[in-house]
Amino acid sequence: MRYFVFARREYDKPVARQAVIAADDAASACNQARERFGDWLEVRLVPEESVQWIVGPLPGNRLPEAERGQVTV
Repeated sequence: MRYFVFARREYDKPVARQAVIAADDAASACNQARERFGDWLEVRLVPEESVQWIVGPLPGNRLPEAERGQVTV
């Protein structure tokens, strides 16, 4: 299952998508996010299946180069 990570480092900054985590379950996704974003102010995980897509998402090979490294397997 894939989870979108939304996070921010400062209160005056918006929460924004930071990464995508692939994990077997929510607990594993939380552990991965905690390892990677543990020092951030706020971190939220959103299961991909709970997102109501209006437009998108792009397949991995069409993602902008800067975002390809954000997807973990």
